[in-house]
Amino acid sequence: MDCLILPEKAEIPNGLDESTDSIVHVSTVVMRKLSGLESTDSIEAIALMKIPASFLNLDDNQKHCQKWFPSAHRILVLDGIQDPGNLGTLLRSAVAFKWDGVFLLPGCCDPFNEKALRASRGASFQLPVVTGNWNHLESLKEEFQMKLLAGHPEHEGLNKTVYSLSPNFCDSISDTPMCLVLGSEGSGLSEKSLQACDLVSIAMTGEYESLNVSVAGGIFLYMLQPKNK
Repeated sequence: MDCLILPEKAEIPNGLDESTDSIVHVSTVVMRKLSGLESTDSIEAIALMKIPASFLNLDDNQKHCQKWFPSAHRILVLDGIQDPGNLGTLLRSAVAFKWDGVFLLPGCCDPFNEKALRASRGASFQLPVVTGNWNHLESLKEEFQMKLLAGHPEHEGLNKTVYSLSPNFCDSISDTPMCLVLGSEGSGLSEKSLQACDLVSIAMTGEYESLNVSVAGGIFLYMLQPKNK
């Protein structure tokens, strides 16, 4: 933390680093303005943080994918996720189910957007987050011999087999390194993702076409989480 901002007369909450160089006490009005929330009753502190070293924004020349993730057994890939609340929630679920990192394809919102940070509940600082393009993702796939899966509802008109996210299916690939691709809220998977990935659907007995991406992502991340980790 570069700076810790506290309400007037408040003590540093337990668990926060007391060695930070700058501690500032501010009024309720200023806390409300900084937080972007109408009520600050549940906010104990606001911190000015450095972007973590585990965040990488790749350029076209960066091909050394061995260094992107400490482990690459389970990587969540987000394809055009634009809502910061959804993105932050997916990061939080990825940490909860012990995935190894998140790869952001073009079109995703900033993982350090304030709404994404709030939804992630600190997950943005707890796992590697890499932004890049499909060439980078192909390099990662080839280096670690990863299977590409993508969440997609089953419907008529698809020219590909859509597998069901069943316990048997998950057990059959439990030892296989994998990237799970989730598409955007409005248009779903990009054409490249549809072509490159095996498609997997969540069986639904109701009449809705699809689930919210963060809800569907939570189910996928739970069912496909690494075993014995």
